[in-house]
Amino acid sequence: MNAGRPLLETERLRLEPWLPGHGVMLARLAAMPDVMRHVGTGATWTPAEAEGHSARALVHWRSHGFGWRAACERGSGRRVGLIALNFAGRDVPELADDDYEIGWWIDPAYWGRGYATEGGKAIRDEAFDRLGAPSVVARIHPDNAASAKVAAALGLTPARDGTTRHGVPVRIHRLVAAAVGGGPRG
Repeated sequence: MNAGRPLLETERLRLEPWLPGHGVMLARLAAMPDVMRHVGTGATWTPAEAEGHSARALVHWRSHGFGWRAACERGSGRRVGLIALNFAGRDVPELADDDYEIGWWIDPAYWGRGYATEGGKAIRDEAFDRLGAPSVVARIHPDNAASAKVAAALGLTPARDGTTRHGVPVRIHRLVAAAVGGGPRG
């Protein structure tokens, strides 16, 4: 089922390529105000909206060979969130269409355990090592101190401020491949 979609593992996480069944977890997370307060307009998503985003994540995998991943604890198998890597695309005016964008959504029950950083490092390394990304970017709401801390731990630094298509401010954090060894290392 994951042919051509490599599984990534870290010390504590298994990062599974996005599958249709992961949409249930996305809908659960997207219904949580604490998770969504710094995503998009800050509003929670309906199940249909979450299903649409999950479907787009599946299309991204088929089109590009990388994308969102469900983050699961290796020991328990529990899904603790998602770690994403995708092309920004035309719907993200504050980035270039071919920017490799990284992101993370962790269930609040698992906040403070370092899962976003641990999974983010694996995804960042996949972007540079397997995919040859010239850089990795993250769009983070200026009030989201926790995500800014994760971005810093991944080596991303604030590059500029922007505004989303919804008029929401974001800070663009970027890590250039040359800063981590110049691109593909594998």
